[in-house]
Amino acid sequence: MKWLWKGILIQKKLKMNDNANDFFKIVGNNIIIKTKIIPGSSKNKIIGVYVNTLKIAITSPPVEGKANKKCISYLSKYFDIAKSKIEILSGEKSKNKLIKIYNINPDDILEKLEKDI
Repeated sequence: MKWLWKGILIQKKLKMNDNANDFFKIVGNNIIIKTKIIPGSSKNKIIGVYVNTLKIAITSPPVEGKANKKCISYLSKYFDIAKSKIEILSGEKSKNKLIKIYNINPDDILEKLEKDI
């Protein structure tokens, strides 16, 4: 499957330092997002897309999976979806993660990111 790019508008809105075409992949009704988690931050927020990854600040420390749980909880609230629709595919013990969001219109996710970043 190819990494897709939604167009130049997303590149400008997401304040890209690199091409936007590598931070997400659409697979049917699912989206897989390359992320870099910054644990121990002062507040939970999506920072932007840098070096082909969606950078997310999380308040929880990287201890015993707390940052992973907080990341899933934050994304659930941010995108207004159930936690059960979000899965960390790889990188559970790393700052770099592949996160899959199931059964969602990927355009809704990308529009939310475009609007808020």
